[in-house]
Amino acid sequence: MSRVANLDYMKGIGCLVMVPGHTLVLNPDDKASFYIYILLHFFTCLFFTASGVTTIFQAERRPTSYLLAYFLILFFVGLTFTSIWHPQWLFDFRLEIVQIIMLGCILLLFMHRFFKDRWVLYLFASMAIFLVKVAHDTWFPEWTGGNILFPHADYVPSHLRKDGDPLVTVGFPLFPWLFMFPLGVFCYFAQLKWNYLIAGICVAASLVMLNQYGIDDFYDKWDMSIEHFLVVTFITCVAFIIVRSVPFERLPLRNVATFYGQSSLTFLYMHLIVLNMLGVALTLVASKDTPYIQYIWYVLSYIGVYFAMKWIAGVRVSTWMKKESSWIILLVVVFAMPLISLYNESLKIIVSISGLLIGLFMAHNYKSIKDFPSLQNLLKKPVAETNK
Repeated sequence: MSRVANLDYMKGIGCLVMVPGHTLVLNPDDKASFYIYILLHFFTCLFFTASGVTTIFQAERRPTSYLLAYFLILFFVGLTFTSIWHPQWLFDFRLEIVQIIMLGCILLLFMHRFFKDRWVLYLFASMAIFLVKVAHDTWFPEWTGGNILFPHADYVPSHLRKDGDPLVTVGFPLFPWLFMFPLGVFCYFAQLKWNYLIAGICVAASLVMLNQYGIDDFYDKWDMSIEHFLVVTFITCVAFIIVRSVPFERLPLRNVATFYGQSSLTFLYMHLIVLNMLGVALTLVASKDTPYIQYIWYVLSYIGVYFAMKWIAGVRVSTWMKKESSWIILLVVVFAMPLISLYNESLKIIVSISGLLIGLFMAHNYKSIKDFPSLQNLLKKPVAETNK
């Protein structure tokens, strides 16, 4: 797949903020670390919007059938990430970040066939997707759409859970999270003046909402409140203003961010391994009341993730994973893993760890997918023929 450096940079910034964003809030009384945790959750949009723009570039160079097959394979690979948070996903399926990204990319493939370079249509589509969510909340709030379209946002953050309370993860609602993909396309390709205008509108509207309803709804990420939507749209507009206006050579942290962005799928799994290992180690030698313990975790995590990513980047791609049959075998294992939890609920942790390790292995080797004979046959078809 072809790459655009500033899009890899955006994904990489998303990776960088993911590290402290996925640590637990050890001491809710530490307001600084609490607000860092809250603030960084707005930046998930960088992954979604940058992936959407990359899809448009790919759609102009690759047959739709090839890209559709490629995205569907990655959708199923993403079930390993789903297994981490939802060990019983086979019986209660929820979308996670990889599935949302792949479905967003597939949506853009079809949009591109009809919209072409009429960028304003992508903006209209983006707003329409969010309005579907608003309409749902207004008239059909109890309908979940199979816990995929509109799952109830009953997520309880770690710092608000009481001792003994289970971790509840709701997954990503298809609506409205899909709105970010066409929004990113518009913000990347349309004239910059529109980014400034939309960002200004979002600031003004956010101030009105803050004055009327307070700040609490701004934190509502999973259910995507209107306030959260406004902040995410603002961040998207500003992010694309920066990457379009500032020369790549002058972007801060460009080397490490681009490195992470080019390996963002691997990063998704690796950072969880490092964070959990360090979290366990810190609980053995310190308590949540240890001064600066949260920031020590941040610093050690950044260092650990960097060296872990450097290490795995030097690991050779498995020749075994160049075979389609190898991926089929691993996916069969992934589909079978939730059955373990039927035998004993306490084995769910085994499913989560297995999903994490298998996912890391598949993510490190995912570039082999493009060389599958079945995909290569699709690649031989002329782009104009398949994209009609």
